[in-house]
Amino acid sequence: MYYIDPHVHMACRTTDDYELLAKMECVAVCEPAFWPGFDRLSAETFRDYFRHLTEFEPTRAAKYGIQHYAWVCVNSKEAENVELSREVISIVAEFLGRANVLGSARSA
Repeated sequence: MYYIDPHVHMACRTTDDYELLAKMECVAVCEPAFWPGFDRLSAETFRDYFRHLTEFEPTRAAKYGIQHYAWVCVNSKEAENVELSREVISIVAEFLGRANVLGSARSA
């Protein structure tokens, strides 16, 4: 039976995990942006992360026949920095038109 994993953080997983997902007949994954365990210090670090989610991960997943979709957002923890959040929100729009971006939301 084919399935979609609706919430997976592949950016912190090995390529072996994609191989295993493919063997288990996973056809697509949805990856929400998340807090990496430390506060990012600039909007540019978010831009790099969003590029990773929208460019690198879909390419890596495709090697195993898996479609990769992402949500781009500011995590609740990082949203406490209002100035940084506003800067990040201003760059989110450049990612919303990408084919593998499902949308933007504040993650919990």
